[in-house]
Amino acid sequence: MYLASPVRAESQSLCSDTYLSKLLEGLRNLRTKNILCDVTLEAEGVSFSAHKVILAAASNYCKMHFSRDAASHNSHIKLPRVTAQGLQNILSFVYSNKLELTLQNVEETFQAAEVLLVRDVMCLCFRFLDEGLDQNTCLAVLEIAKRLGPKELRQKAMSCVSRHCSTILADPAQLQELDAATLCEILDTADTEEFSELELFQAAECWLRHNNTHLKDAAEVLQHIRFPLIPLYDLQKFVQDVPFMKTEPTCRQYLQEALEYHSQLHAQPTLQSERTKVRAGVDMLVVLGGRSADNTICGSMWAADRNCLLWKKIGQLHRPLYNHCVAVIQGFVFVMGGQDRFDPTGQCPSNQVFRFDPRHGSWLQVASMLGRRTRFHAGVLNDCLVAVGGGALLGTLTDTAEEYQPAENKWQLITPFPMPVADHAGATHKGILYVSGGFAAGKPLRDTYSYLSRLRRWVRNQPMTFARCDHGMEISGDRIFCVGGRALANVC
Repeated sequence: MYLASPVRAESQSLCSDTYLSKLLEGLRNLRTKNILCDVTLEAEGVSFSAHKVILAAASNYCKMHFSRDAASHNSHIKLPRVTAQGLQNILSFVYSNKLELTLQNVEETFQAAEVLLVRDVMCLCFRFLDEGLDQNTCLAVLEIAKRLGPKELRQKAMSCVSRHCSTILADPAQLQELDAATLCEILDTADTEEFSELELFQAAECWLRHNNTHLKDAAEVLQHIRFPLIPLYDLQKFVQDVPFMKTEPTCRQYLQEALEYHSQLHAQPTLQSERTKVRAGVDMLVVLGGRSADNTICGSMWAADRNCLLWKKIGQLHRPLYNHCVAVIQGFVFVMGGQDRFDPTGQCPSNQVFRFDPRHGSWLQVASMLGRRTRFHAGVLNDCLVAVGGGALLGTLTDTAEEYQPAENKWQLITPFPMPVADHAGATHKGILYVSGGFAAGKPLRDTYSYLSRLRRWVRNQPMTFARCDHGMEISGDRIFCVGGRALANVC
């Protein structure tokens, strides 16, 4: 007869859902009733009873202190650089795993945790500041973060301040809470969609005037105002008569720099610096003018978003144009030549040149080209405009080339292109202008030339694979790409 083997339960490790909370509750009751307490912590003359073993488990400072002085039986510890409120918050957390934080007590709580080496509380303080960042708290959090760190929290708080700078700068009460360093950071990161440069100056002026002690920081604060971006009329009416702009030498220098910049209107592209650049400016793909499918000549300006998925109308040309050229020098857009009415023969092209300033959305007519041009190439070479070839008066082709020097607002002839040509393409790379293809003598061309400005000569290069005109040419890295166009028997 066989007996069945007894059934044995599998080994398990079980946990209680209530034990830890009850344990903490029991320890908290012992401390509240001063039962078995064997140490006293003192801060700002206020004493708190506790248990050494609990403190040693929670605080590395206490563990090292009790281990070092175990033989002395010292049961009273004075804590320097710790407030009574901060110490109370630490002990409450140690005995309850709960930390009550506000913007008013977070700093002293952190400092107490830093002295006692309670890392969990330090992390919770940073978490509280991080998660509490909003329009109403960002300034307070920034000031606390500057004193406590870490760097990441300071950066995040400053980013939040920058996002809400329009509210801060427009509210005198919040504006006056700023210290000079924070105000400078806000002025550096301010978005011009919210504020004009004049409004930023007026906010800085309000801060400087509020307290006479602020005036010593005038030069430092106003260093972050881009005075050349303030229109000349506003400089003369609202800025130059402000007392500290007259009396403080550095501030007077800022104003003089701006006035000189405005006095040299045509030379501005050659005078660009950090103080003349648009704040938070981004590169955009822009289309200006052209001819539509029904031969309507367009005068609108369109800009694409960063992904080139959406287009937005941003303005109008000085007049409708097609077969013109566009080039950019230091953020200024130049529109040259072309035709203002549909004429396939190009009998009467323009030689006019207009400059667009995207900072103010304004147009300025500059010196006209020496020759009338349509279907030509124009680009930038050594901070000068260069126009090459194209159709001239009465539909004839020209080999002339000329350059425009913005500082002098003057065009001058340079070495002619090797042949009369139109519908060609060009690009500039490392100080050399390259021109390819085009239409001449009744046919498209394969030829490629480079212009060496120092030698004032054209050099013939390796020709393209096949002849083309009306194509595009662009630089990418150290390569030149020719794209699309028209050929004899096919479309590229």
